[in-house]
Amino acid sequence: MVHLLIHLAYEAKVAGPVHYRWMYPIERFLFTLKSFVRNRAHPEGSIAEGYLAHECLIFCSRYLSSVETYFNRPSRNDDSDFVENTNLLNPRGRPLGRKCKVGFNVKKRKRASRISLDKKTLLQAHRYVLFNSHNVDPFQKEHIDLIRRQNRRLSSYEVDKIHGRSFSDWFRERVSRLEEQGSALVTDDIKWLARGPLEIVRKYSGYIINGVRFHTKKRERGLKTQNSGIVVTVKTKSYASSRDKHPKEGQINYYGALTDIIQLDYSGKYKALLFKCDWVDINKGCRIDNLGMTLVNFNYLQHTGNDVCDDPFILASQAKKIFYVENRTQNDWFVVVHAKVRDVYDLGDELSNDVDQVNEQVLQDINDNDLIRPEVDDNHDIMEVTTSMESILQNDEGGDDTEDESEGDFF
Repeated sequence: MVHLLIHLAYEAKVAGPVHYRWMYPIERFLFTLKSFVRNRAHPEGSIAEGYLAHECLIFCSRYLSSVETYFNRPSRNDDSDFVENTNLLNPRGRPLGRKCKVGFNVKKRKRASRISLDKKTLLQAHRYVLFNSHNVDPFQKEHIDLIRRQNRRLSSYEVDKIHGRSFSDWFRERVSRLEEQGSALVTDDIKWLARGPLEIVRKYSGYIINGVRFHTKKRERGLKTQNSGIVVTVKTKSYASSRDKHPKEGQINYYGALTDIIQLDYSGKYKALLFKCDWVDINKGCRIDNLGMTLVNFNYLQHTGNDVCDDPFILASQAKKIFYVENRTQNDWFVVVHAKVRDVYDLGDELSNDVDQVNEQVLQDINDNDLIRPEVDDNHDIMEVTTSMESILQNDEGGDDTEDESEGDFF
């Protein structure tokens, strides 16, 4: 308190009269009102006594080992002890809501529900899991080489489309033949992934993963909080058109809103948690204003899931949380605000700063027509299947083994 007197003169000089900025009368009034409501006959309160009681409780709680206190209780979005061995197919996290039915009515939402996915949605979800599994990378290269050898006139764009459409079925048949031959390439992970997930999946409305809380758009309807904003940074190829033979590759931020949370079940052996989102078209619905802020418009969507080659799913572990703030000056446009994880602090290390600079530079490059070129076809996500491509797909479905024996390893 003696040291405080040194700053009073300086504060009065800089900030002006103290009664314009002093909180003591308000605090005193609130404590007096609170004490009056409790005791009625003794309208008094003491800030010092309140601090003293709080410090005494803190001092005592430090010596309580087996009791949950302010210092040892888990955080609100804690997910550390829900899964022991975390990996791609067993991510760390926990769903929100009540676990099972109780004998009385509660306001908590049901934790999970079981639904049956249609074939197209199940194929899209399963394909994304395969394309993000490092164990499947050799099989992907093998399948792409096979498509290119069957028809060398196809562009890279058409090869990628055929690869996305037919890889799941080809991968299942390929692993089945290698397993019959007793090949060492077929590990337990490859075997279970090739069999594919069950049609019955778990569906959640809320999930906590990586210390972040996510809600679907349906769950947060009517709430004042927002937990459905998602951004994911991916390394992808950019095609100017379906005939582009030299696509550009780079990291791009995709912005979306969470619509569904599903958990794929690979015959009880592995479980993959996926987020399905409404993704903003980065060519039409994403831009940067003159202040450097990222703006998105959900009237322009891509990867809606209507086409088999769309990718509406991402792994839950890849999602980062953001908020969308309404832009009052421009209708239907929202400002992107990146969220900070609780109890995680930026220590100013060089690596984290480099990552932030890369993300900002990627968005700037998009506007500069470096990664995404303006002449991109409006329907670049929907491919017109040519006659040569149909013949290749028919050969894959029919199991035509007319390939030369020297290339028999591919069948």
